[in-house]
Amino acid sequence: MSLELRLLIGLLFVLTSCQVEHETVVATADNLSVSASEFIESYRAWLLSTGVHDTPRRRSAFVKDMAATRLAVFEARQDGIEEEAHYQEYLERVNRRVLLDLFIENGVLNSVTVDEDQIRELYARAQSTIVARQLYGRTYAEADSLRHLLLDGRSFEGLAQEVFNDPELQNSGGLLPPFTFDEMDPAFENAAFTLPIGEISQPVRTPQGYFIIKVEERFTRPIITETEFQEKRRLFEAYALGQARSSARRNYVLQLVEDAQIRFVDPTISQLLERITPGNPVREDGLDSRILVYFGAPPEQWTVEEFRDHARFTTDRQRAQVRSEADLHEFTQGLIASELMLREAAPLRLTLAYRERQREVMDRYIVQYLHQLDYPEVSEEEARAYYESASPQEFRQPAQIELTWQVFNSRETAQAIGELSSPSGPALFEAGMLGEISEDLFRAEEGALVGPYPISTGWIRFGVGPQSPPRKKTFIEVHDTVNSILREKKLRGNRLTRYAELVSRYSLVIHEDVLQALVLGAS
Repeated sequence: MSLELRLLIGLLFVLTSCQVEHETVVATADNLSVSASEFIESYRAWLLSTGVHDTPRRRSAFVKDMAATRLAVFEARQDGIEEEAHYQEYLERVNRRVLLDLFIENGVLNSVTVDEDQIRELYARAQSTIVARQLYGRTYAEADSLRHLLLDGRSFEGLAQEVFNDPELQNSGGLLPPFTFDEMDPAFENAAFTLPIGEISQPVRTPQGYFIIKVEERFTRPIITETEFQEKRRLFEAYALGQARSSARRNYVLQLVEDAQIRFVDPTISQLLERITPGNPVREDGLDSRILVYFGAPPEQWTVEEFRDHARFTTDRQRAQVRSEADLHEFTQGLIASELMLREAAPLRLTLAYRERQREVMDRYIVQYLHQLDYPEVSEEEARAYYESASPQEFRQPAQIELTWQVFNSRETAQAIGELSSPSGPALFEAGMLGEISEDLFRAEEGALVGPYPISTGWIRFGVGPQSPPRKKTFIEVHDTVNSILREKKLRGNRLTRYAELVSRYSLVIHEDVLQALVLGAS
């Protein structure tokens, strides 16, 4: 990753509050300054998020970008962006979101901690590869019905033919390509890493719907040194804390929903779902004035019109996920929970923390809006020329091998068999995906049995299938990636040009002696 691209990622951290009086500054311009504490906080967060190391050049580039970003925001405000309709609409959403975030942080998240075992568990996941099958249901009821069919003796292979439109998933019985840590939806991943091998999961909710999961096998790199763990410990600590906070937030909201004693008016729910389902005709039938839901004690009520007023603060994606009465129930419960928290959080509007957070979020919105104005087009000729000139390593597909496998209770039993009698798979694995045993597998001839190797559930032997050597991916395979790379380069060029002009016009000065002498402290 280039320095400039990492700096663009750093924009997520640089928009903090304005100058603190009498504090050491590392950069000054005609109408702003960047304090040492602001720089340290943002720069440390950026180093942690990108994994790069502190250098004098990176310090200088980061603080220059930090100051120039603020100058761009300042000019946009001076030019009247705050009066524009898109800004006002986004501000209304932000006011609610900031209030909710502060309320949850103060009441729930700030007390969440993680211990050493949780950090090591996440690191161990990053050294593991999972092979699993899935079935999909749009609703909890659909997924639970699939689960019961499996428990009654139906197979993934048979049900996948009925559930999936994707021929690959149909023909593989819902078998997924091998995956590892942070490659799947967090809820799906957590279920896959904690589910006993061979057991059928409860319905797992994701933004796409509900999944039934069965883990076929879990491969973990056998040797994980303490040195390797310590080198990456802080990254996994941050990730573990984020997961713990997400879980705490979800549990708090679920308890709030339970305590609210929410009761739906089923006929109105059915009629509302019919109205909001794409393709259905819109009828003026007086639905807006009908009561949709009761909640609380003493009970309050929302009409459909009041529901719609609250729903406008959600995203298009959230609304598009409402495809059943169960979805509409959950969506409405979320709106009610938000309303109850906003009432409790109202005093926070008067705090400095609220005003600073609101300003930070809107500053980031301005930066994103300015980037959209520069959004460049990439021609097919440009994309193909970049692909043709790229080195084979840039779009390299690692060597792959097709494997089947079977788990045995003992090493002796595994060694005694001449062929796999009830293998799992086949599945494609990339070189290195199975740790040290990858070398054995890739050296073996097609048709050979390799192993056995000890795993958590016994001893495993592999059947070796065809291999494909490393290659440069085709233009079609990387078309979207190439477009993103070129668009990012053009955006970065536009931004750097605009920022260079701002730096010159506002007489930005970087105080290098102060900047380079700063001690970042523990991170």
